[in-house]
Amino acid sequence: MKARSTRHIKKKEYFTIMIVPGPNSRVRTIRISKSAIKSTLYSLLGIFLLSFYLAYEYHDVKGKVGELQSVREELMEQKAQVQNFALNLLDYKRQMFLLRDLDTKLRRVVSLGPRDKAQQVLGIGGPDELGLQNLAALGEKRQADALKEMSQELSQLKGAASRQEASLQMLIEYFEDKRSLYASTPSVWPVRGWVTSRYGTRTSPFSGILKFHEGIDIAAQTGTPVAASADGVVIKAGFSTGYGNMVEISHGYGIKTLYAHNSRLNVKAGQRVHRGDVIAYAGDSGSSTGPHLHYEVKINGLPVNPAKYLN
Repeated sequence: MKARSTRHIKKKEYFTIMIVPGPNSRVRTIRISKSAIKSTLYSLLGIFLLSFYLAYEYHDVKGKVGELQSVREELMEQKAQVQNFALNLLDYKRQMFLLRDLDTKLRRVVSLGPRDKAQQVLGIGGPDELGLQNLAALGEKRQADALKEMSQELSQLKGAASRQEASLQMLIEYFEDKRSLYASTPSVWPVRGWVTSRYGTRTSPFSGILKFHEGIDIAAQTGTPVAASADGVVIKAGFSTGYGNMVEISHGYGIKTLYAHNSRLNVKAGQRVHRGDVIAYAGDSGSSTGPHLHYEVKINGLPVNPAKYLN
């Protein structure tokens, strides 16, 4: 006897949707299986998740692209700044080269002598040492290396500038000293007139014996202005036996001048005067035979011929 096989057939479950268009219209029904609804829902969920993922990736990539663009623009700006800095550095080095050349020429003109060898080696080279070809290569080199190289150049340039400043300061002091020496050196006639007695040995108009005359006598009418022959400080102003009303000026550098036999004085001791300032008025005070100015120049306390300082 054959065994009877039984099959359990699972019935499909459906959802029935009734559509009623209107009171006089025919009712329509739609049957949709649950499995079809599940498949549709799963598909929609998958599409939603995929869309969300794609949207997220899109915004992420877009943000990264914007960030990369910002970095690129920043790098381009930095590159421009580096190139501008390099050009300025080159210009400074050219100016340093010109200053060094001027320094050398000035020293040669005034016979001051060259700087110490340690100061002469400025390490800046010629004006083309940096070279514009290096600027063109900046796009191929790492900017960090270029900045490091220029930082070293700048450090060397600062050292060279410091040494150059010291050298130029020495030149300034030299010229200031020369200017001061010139201003302190007698170089003009203290009074206009004619020389009646020169520097040197002469017969005294009072005793008739030979006597050394330490200055020159310049004849001038009483009241004629007497001018300082150089810048200086009045160290004496008053009456002195023999000299009468006299003024003595110290000009520094061991230089002194004396103006004697004045009718009256126009300065006081301690007063600073400049070349050409009126310090007295000519006369015949003291031991004098007539109106004139007795003028002396002394270097380190020793009388010298004033005629050497009259222009």
